Amino acid sequence: MKRCFWVCCLFIGVNALAQNRTNIWELSYSTNLQYPNCEMIFSGDSVYTQSVSRIMAFFNTNASICDTSGSLLFYTNGLTVGNKNYDTLQNAVNFNPGYATTFYEPDGMGIVQGALIIPRPESNDQYYLFYVTAEPIFAYGNYDTNPLYLSYSLIDMSLDNGLGGIVDSQKNLHVIDDTLMLGRLNAVKHANGRDWWVISHEYYSDVYYKLLITPDSISGPFSQKIGSEIGANDIAGETAFSPDGSKFAMMNASNTLDFMEFNRCTGEFFNAQSFDIPDSIGTYGCSFSPNNRFLYASSKYNLYQYDTWNADMIDNMIHIAEWDSFTQNNIPVLFFIHQLAPDGKIYLSGFNGGQYFNVINEPDSLGLVCNFVPHSFVLPQNHTDIPSFPNYDLGAFPNGDTCHAVYTAQIPVQEKLFEYQIAPNPVSDWLNIIYQSNEDALLELFDLYGKRVGAMSLFHYFKNRLLNVSDLPPGVYLAAISCKGERVWSEKVVVQR
Repeated sequence: MKRCFWVCCLFIGVNALAQNRTNIWELSYSTNLQYPNCEMIFSGDSVYTQSVSRIMAFFNTNASICDTSGSLLFYTNGLTVGNKNYDTLQNAVNFNPGYATTFYEPDGMGIVQGALIIPRPESNDQYYLFYVTAEPIFAYGNYDTNPLYLSYSLIDMSLDNGLGGIVDSQKNLHVIDDTLMLGRLNAVKHANGRDWWVISHEYYSDVYYKLLITPDSISGPFSQKIGSEIGANDIAGETAFSPDGSKFAMMNASNTLDFMEFNRCTGEFFNAQSFDIPDSIGTYGCSFSPNNRFLYASSKYNLYQYDTWNADMIDNMIHIAEWDSFTQNNIPVLFFIHQLAPDGKIYLSGFNGGQYFNVINEPDSLGLVCNFVPHSFVLPQNHTDIPSFPNYDLGAFPNGDTCHAVYTAQIPVQEKLFEYQIAPNPVSDWLNIIYQSNEDALLELFDLYGKRVGAMSLFHYFKNRLLNVSDLPPGVYLAAISCKGERVWSEKVVVQR
């Protein structure tokens, strides 16, 4: 006799509980109050700009965060931190000291993805701000300027009458002491939907560093050797996680792109691929479509699309666009860094700045149907940057109790005769459910967001049933069986092609 239990999982999708954390983008590079800066403000599917009187300029480092209602909390350019009143955040003096900080003063740190903001798990008021500066070094036969550590400060929004401030005892603390590549900091939520993985990379190596952020601690760094070696020529680039956290990409200035999968439960990368971008001049930006399927990569002059559902994604790359010779004040408006926005579009900053963003309007669509329109979003002031955000809306992975998910409980109930088995797993077309039961039951198949993508009745007088999964995209799913409203069985299913 098999003991039956009910597994109660709360599935949270990317758009189901949107937190509005990325609704306001701080932009522009003026350090003179006579020349205003600007913001992009997202509201639903619309976006508008407004001029703001802010003395802080942005170069390449740009991170900000809003509260869950979409109101601005604070932001940083890597040199200092500002509050919602466009003034300096309390205790932000001597923030991030170092050679590069002084070198780039007052225009903003010149390191792409040089700062990252993470809400402290289970806290309503506190946020971790991770960041790098850089120092001159001689290493591996080269003179370079690289970070020698990853730092963080804890920001408490209850300080300074709600304007926020840096907690003095947790300011400029080092969490990784090693020579790191320039910027490209990123983060993704743990499978439990609460904690965070923070990702960095060692310089001149193939080692990724990972930190685990929990309510009570910052654990790590944990290291993993995978992917390409980051060398002296990889002075710039961008990293990106897919919205569901299952895929990761890193663009390198040496015209290579690393693509791999990520296990949000263990924090491990796997199935790494490294390939050349068909361009000889400066590859920098990358991003994923909202449906997690398409990877976009760009050089200064070209934009490419890769279909990650295609087993031959490299050979089936699609050339989306080439620079159309557009200039502003005789300066080319090229392609640089990407960011997926709350309106579902992907915005590309210009390599030489200017008043324009390039826009992928339908990034979930294959090929030219993605509707890329260059220099189509006009800003009121010039910019040289675009903000970098992790996906704050990502929820718990189905069945995340296997790695201590906070949204999962197991509740013993009365004993019944249930025996279930699925095969094959992985599966490509037909999933066979073999079972013995004295009650009718319901089989449901959920994707990573908890959306039901398949269902079938399991009548007690049958011994097996077949579910067609050939139309589902490759990935990990949760098969769950319920009887009389109680979840009695669940198992992960891998769909592959």
